[in-house]
Amino acid sequence: MELSDFYPSPSDLIKSELAVLNHLRTDSYIKETHSQFARHASAYYDRNRDGHSRGFEFVSYFDVWHAAMRRQKQGSGKQGKRTPNVRLLLAVRIKLDKRAFSNVTYCLTVCRIRSARITILRKFHFDVTGGTDKSERRLQQHPRSHLQYCGEMVPQMASMGCRETQLDQMHPWLSEPRIFFWPMSLALLIDMALHEFPDDRSKKFRASSEWRGLVRKQEALVLRPFYQKCVDVIVDTRGKNQTLADEFYVG
Repeated sequence: MELSDFYPSPSDLIKSELAVLNHLRTDSYIKETHSQFARHASAYYDRNRDGHSRGFEFVSYFDVWHAAMRRQKQGSGKQGKRTPNVRLLLAVRIKLDKRAFSNVTYCLTVCRIRSARITILRKFHFDVTGGTDKSERRLQQHPRSHLQYCGEMVPQMASMGCRETQLDQMHPWLSEPRIFFWPMSLALLIDMALHEFPDDRSKKFRASSEWRGLVRKQEALVLRPFYQKCVDVIVDTRGKNQTLADEFYVG
């Protein structure tokens, strides 16, 4: 099975991600509540918009509050705003080789904000393997589209307060298991992160017609062909008696 059988072209995917960044850099909720995210969206939009042949990269974070870490001291602002106690760090890297996908990675890192530092609690990678990068070849097969726990340190994480020693406790050298999973995109990753760590304002942002329109477009671009391929394999109309693993695992 070719990657193009269930995944968009590099130019279509990058064009879609740029549209998401363009929205985020000017959205009133993002600018007012997560100003650093708006600045990063603007900077990476300018950096990526003329580089479709070079790939795509984005890194930023949301600082939010979560009840499970309520022992963190809360602020006492006029409106009773809670001091953020969680940093959600999001990173995207789309690597190309001769205008074809080499590797695609979407990373979500959940960190606890402390007074003098942040502590990594969870780290997930959502990967799509293009198969053109020989350095990425493994000794055993793995799903072409998969979810991976931990993974290696994203370079920009250090500048945002993360420490390599924190990842050592999660044993990043162990890549397995790679869990067969649907492909991710920037809008889908952001929507999931804010859905899992919600507040009243982020709920309104996610419910806005503009944002929902971007999410639905990326669902159609990235998810619809993937799920259609899964259905085709499960229905097995050609009598091949295949499983999803037969189709999606690559070496």
